[in-house]
Amino acid sequence: MDIPSFRSDKEKMLSGEPFQPFSTQLITEREKCKSAVYRFNNADNPQKDITRESRDVLFRAILAARWNLEYSEPGKSPPCGHLGREVYVDTPFMCEYGYNLSIGDNVDIGTSCKFLDSGRISIGRNSSVGANVTIDTQRTPTDCKGLRGNRRTAVAAEIHIGENVHIGSNCTILAGVRIGAGAIIHPGSVVVRDIPGNCIARGNPADYV
Repeated sequence: MDIPSFRSDKEKMLSGEPFQPFSTQLITEREKCKSAVYRFNNADNPQKDITRESRDVLFRAILAARWNLEYSEPGKSPPCGHLGREVYVDTPFMCEYGYNLSIGDNVDIGTSCKFLDSGRISIGRNSSVGANVTIDTQRTPTDCKGLRGNRRTAVAAEIHIGENVHIGSNCTILAGVRIGAGAIIHPGSVVVRDIPGNCIARGNPADYV
């Protein structure tokens, strides 16, 4: 008789299965990511003389997520984010895990963006994300009986933003959405479904032409 193998909430989160966001491991990883994000955000203090290269090192440390190593299984590589060349991220910036972010070349991300990266968030090269944009990879609950505060379960779904995309300020992009290459999302839009490439979307919920 086969004994079912134990799967951590992190493994479930990364595979799109129901997981508990407030498991000890995930709380610890979010706290360690928060520390790396704090160091990056505070590098912009005008009283400090920090070069662009030093800021890039601090941001890369968020995506490298070396705190992952203590939870990695023998023979398995821990997840790790990707950062392309000539990426500019304004502060303050916020993300939860870091290792679920993939950002291509020549991307710019405006101030006060929040990347809630329980699932993978990928942004293609030459794309622009305006100020105060929220990208949330946790699906909205559909069962009222399952609402149990910090004892709840959640499901994460990847968000993909293609190349040469413009996302206006104050937009919200919800879990599972794919935005095609060359799309333009007007400021303040709430994107709840896929947006094809080379089109313009606006509104709540966002519709495209």
